[in-house]
Amino acid sequence: MVTDGKGKIVGATIVGAAAGELVTTWTLAIGRGLNIRALTGMIVPYPTLAEIGKRAAVTYFLPSLTNPWVRRIIALLRRFG
Repeated sequence: MVTDGKGKIVGATIVGAAAGELVTTWTLAIGRGLNIRALTGMIVPYPTLAEIGKRAAVTYFLPSLTNPWVRRIIALLRRFG
């Protein structure tokens, strides 16, 4: 997936046997001008190949979770349950 600096989805590439099933999610997102955050909240029947699109969107945010401050906040929140 390709996003701009603000997380707006501007492109995606899918290669493989099930690409025809997976391209729908990304086509809709690009056509509607959606932000990558919109895909992270998407609910799809599970398990499906379309779940891969959601997981790719969630992966976009993983680098920010390695920030030491974010990890400290998460650790603090875990103490409260």
